[in-house]
Amino acid sequence: MSIQATILKSLPRTVLASVALAASLFAQTMFAQTTPSVRILLPERTRLLEGQLVDLVLEVRNARNVTNLSVTAGSADLTSKFSAPAPATLDCNTAPAVVVRANLQSFAPGTFDLKVSLQADGATVTDTRSVLVRPFSVTPNRNIVLFIGDAMGTAYRDAARLVSRSIVDDKGKNSFRDGFFDGLLEMDKMPVSGMSMTYGTDSVVPDSANTGTAWATGNKSFLNAVNVVGDGTDCAWRFTGLQNAATLPTMLDNPRVENLWQYLKRRYNYRTGIVTTAAVTDATPAVEGAYSGYRQTRLEIARQYRENPMLNGRPAFDVILGGGADPFTAAGRPDKRDLIAEFQGLGYRYVTNATDLKAVTYGFGLIGLFKGSARPAPASNGIATADVNMDVAYDKLGLQRPASEPLVNFAGYTDQPMLDQMTGKAIEVLTSSPSLFAQPRPFILMVEGASIDKQSHPNQAAGQIWDTIEFDKAVGVARKWASARPTKDTLIVVTADHDQSMSIIGVSNTPDTEYFDRNKTQKVSLTTPAGDQGFTVYGDSYSNVRAGLPFINTSTDASNNTGAAGQPGTFKPSAPAADPASSTYSTYYGVPAYKLDAKSGYPVNAGDGTRRLAVGYRTGDHTGSSVPITAEGPGALLFTGYMDQTDIFFKMATALSADTTDIDKMVDTLVNNNGRFPATVGK
Repeated sequence: MSIQATILKSLPRTVLASVALAASLFAQTMFAQTTPSVRILLPERTRLLEGQLVDLVLEVRNARNVTNLSVTAGSADLTSKFSAPAPATLDCNTAPAVVVRANLQSFAPGTFDLKVSLQADGATVTDTRSVLVRPFSVTPNRNIVLFIGDAMGTAYRDAARLVSRSIVDDKGKNSFRDGFFDGLLEMDKMPVSGMSMTYGTDSVVPDSANTGTAWATGNKSFLNAVNVVGDGTDCAWRFTGLQNAATLPTMLDNPRVENLWQYLKRRYNYRTGIVTTAAVTDATPAVEGAYSGYRQTRLEIARQYRENPMLNGRPAFDVILGGGADPFTAAGRPDKRDLIAEFQGLGYRYVTNATDLKAVTYGFGLIGLFKGSARPAPASNGIATADVNMDVAYDKLGLQRPASEPLVNFAGYTDQPMLDQMTGKAIEVLTSSPSLFAQPRPFILMVEGASIDKQSHPNQAAGQIWDTIEFDKAVGVARKWASARPTKDTLIVVTADHDQSMSIIGVSNTPDTEYFDRNKTQKVSLTTPAGDQGFTVYGDSYSNVRAGLPFINTSTDASNNTGAAGQPGTFKPSAPAADPASSTYSTYYGVPAYKLDAKSGYPVNAGDGTRRLAVGYRTGDHTGSSVPITAEGPGALLFTGYMDQTDIFFKMATALSADTTDIDKMVDTLVNNNGRFPATVGK
């Protein structure tokens, strides 16, 4: 009996009904016919690199016997590479079905039709996919540092710029004056910019897994997918609530597409790394090192970091830095494997705090896990552990949280590194030689500012904005390192996986006595057909208008709202006509003003004279907006203009393999033009 059939047999009737309904709807739309058919499980627009590995999987429906199989890629016959047909339960129904696989195949450059023909219970069935394979060969030893600001849409970069660059000195001079900044963000200073569309195969509002799959593999996928495409067994766990150890095999049988990190390591001996402020098995770091239909298979993702399927069981990375120690511990795993000890047995150094990270100087590999549970244990679903991310920059800096944002709980992890420290150390380790006789190797590194997203979900503006500032400081570390290289050999790309809904809506003069007061609240409740809804308003609401707060536009009466304009607060707002910039909340007047902490280099969010940026959220979730991308280094000009997120993969690959001298000279001419062309103030 197949794993899917075993799962279905053991399910409660209510769950079976929902599974059957989902499968029925899926089958009606995709496979309404009852005659035999075959389907190649590749995207309609499949694009690969020369030699990039991909699983070729054929699903044959409404048939029990497959004969006379023929698979060709242009003039090449691939038939012998396929395994024997295996019976399968597809679409969670009892219709006969067969699956035929040829795992980890690759192709030479060119455009060709992948054609399948076979006899299914005596009937001839066919399917075709068009495949484009781009040439690739590393000539120069170039490096890539890819920065992912999770959810860092345009407004998020703007907010970090306004807060971190609106600094008032001891003479009252603001570094943001008359609409200009004395200095822009590090990511603003990069010479090339573009925009990236982030749509997935099944949604216009994506998540971090399918967007990561796009830029890591060059191919699109579905929500929650990590470097795989959909298949007919997904119905056992998608939309059913049955993501557990029993359904795990159906999450791991999806066709895989090799990501750029494994591709470069396997074929060209690149060193690889991930740095994140999330748990290191979260979706964005996972797409550099794992393959799964469901991003929350954290135990499996951790195992694949240790023994990667594309690398014959070798580790996926040379450097791993971030949170989420639990799935690497024996106590956190049902199989009781101590993955940390296994890494150490391979020569990796293991560190757990900023002090020890600073002391690392050289060596083969490095794993740093800076937060975890006091008592790690597998989750009840058997596929994950507690999701323990690192604490955010705002809390690590010791800044006082606004009244509506939760107090920090370090749980004993009081010596966590900042993202710029982790980035610098990762580059240092990746570029060092493991021995006196070994030559340094090129590297590819991903650095994620994760809590830009994680603080945005609950609309916690302070935590989110300071995390974006921390992220930008990490970009500065990489830029400074790359600019000091004797050869221009490192491409730096900064972008986001997706957007969220924050908007910049003005500035606020909310006094500290209100902004930080947790004891003064106002309850707001609504009775709607959806049920009673309510939320609590704190004194920082004029600086942070959460998605749940009503906000009545003050500039127009063209609205369905009634009553007082603005938003509820815990005190009566001031709006002096003689000085509108001094009002409690101003849409159009005034600019932010913050003091700088000289020791940390971060703005302080309290004190006399503080004029805070006011932001508002529409939702607590992702949006489908395009996101900005900036680039610097060899091949940077490739990243100009509007592009699809999958293009990022091929543009990074092209920057490594092609002669970009001509386009690099164009960028140099624009940057170093001795005043011939206009220059942006602050760059």
